Amino acid sequence: MYLDVIGHLHTCYGEKFAAPRQPGIVEEAWGELTFEPAFRNIDSLRGLEGFSHLWLIFAFHHNAQSHWKPLVRPPRLGGNE
Repeated sequence: MYLDVIGHLHTCYGEKFAAPRQPGIVEEAWGELTFEPAFRNIDSLRGLEGFSHLWLIFAFHHNAQSHWKPLVRPPRLGGNE
């Protein structure tokens, strides 16, 4: 399946293990969504200021190049042992 990239999300976290499990724990955390030029239309964002939350649907782009594994091993719960 091919998906068009419409933007990129950048956060203050440099790696996946740095992100907290629960939202709202780190009040200083930040994120920025940058749209690709073809999708930078101000009309697509009109009215968003009236909402408190925004849901982003995304795909992990590095997963497409690697072999998928159905087993999940949470590293903080001893999953690497």
